[in-house]
Amino acid sequence: MPSQPWAVTWRKALVSAPRLVPNAVLRFTSPEGPQPVVIEIPSRGQHMIPLYVFIPPSPTSRQGHASSPDLPVLLDFHGGGFVLGSCQEQAPFCSKLCRELNCVAISVDYRLGPYAQFPAALEDGEDVLDAVLKPSVPGYAVLRDRINAFLTKKSRPQIKLDATRIALAGFSSGGNLALNLVTSIDPPQLPEPWPCRIPQDFPNDIPVLLYYAAIDLRKLPSEREIIAGFHDAPKSLIASLELEQHLMPTYLPREQTTHLRASPALADVAGGLHRKAKCLLLLAEKDSLSIQNEVWVKRAIEAGRKEDVSIQKFMGVVHGWTQFPDQWLDSSALSTKYEAHNKAVEFVQGHWAAASEDGL
Repeated sequence: MPSQPWAVTWRKALVSAPRLVPNAVLRFTSPEGPQPVVIEIPSRGQHMIPLYVFIPPSPTSRQGHASSPDLPVLLDFHGGGFVLGSCQEQAPFCSKLCRELNCVAISVDYRLGPYAQFPAALEDGEDVLDAVLKPSVPGYAVLRDRINAFLTKKSRPQIKLDATRIALAGFSSGGNLALNLVTSIDPPQLPEPWPCRIPQDFPNDIPVLLYYAAIDLRKLPSEREIIAGFHDAPKSLIASLELEQHLMPTYLPREQTTHLRASPALADVAGGLHRKAKCLLLLAEKDSLSIQNEVWVKRAIEAGRKEDVSIQKFMGVVHGWTQFPDQWLDSSALSTKYEAHNKAVEFVQGHWAAASEDGL
């Protein structure tokens, strides 16, 4: 592990402290469950990728059978500017979608700076997506074997993963990864092709939930436009953005911020966005990232993808509010938090229901 300057080391230690909290705390922060099982799958490199896997307590197949049901898969990516955040904060969201969509929700513990550098997080996301879709990669069998080994240990029926019904969700920097995973980039945009890992002949729509996504990283938090009401945000959010200011360049050097995989909002939309991608952007009024998301949607519409992008903007709330503990939110913000997650459920449910009808 490369050494880092003291100014980086102490800040990284500070933002990493929440990761020391044992997963048992999720029984209190996400009491409805299901609680995740943590497994690891191999990457293209020499490391293992930890996954928090949420499995429905009483899964059923599309035909209503409980014997070895085939379940759709949601891949989730937490936020944190590629230097902080964890899968633990995603548990309430992932468990809700797992329960209500009868799906396997997988939150990806991708590599972070300063000890990993761009494009490490994206490569981890691609490797996990491959493990869902491609029988030829080692992670495909490992993922399924470890899920079913856990279920056997708990005396629960085994399940199958339905690789024809997938969805992606990403929050802030995690939204950057989610958008990247449904985007292909071809020359001359980059010297070499960097294709989307999802086959272009994928049979069904791919719902993509982009929560206040950081999809244009050319500006650090302090360089973005200040939105009226931002300073009403919890002090912890403002403090985390100040830490990101110092730590983000350790993951993504400033000279690489215009790379189209670092800032996917700059990539061609017409030919680059997967033809089956259906994107719902869930934005906060008091968040400067809403601006870049709205610019990207305008570009998508101009590129002829109007039917594939939609925005839900929630008033009176700040960046990241959907992932704050309920106790941090007033009644209005708490209501919009659950409204946002309910809209996400409805959006994915609609597309997966259509896939189920086509598959009958």
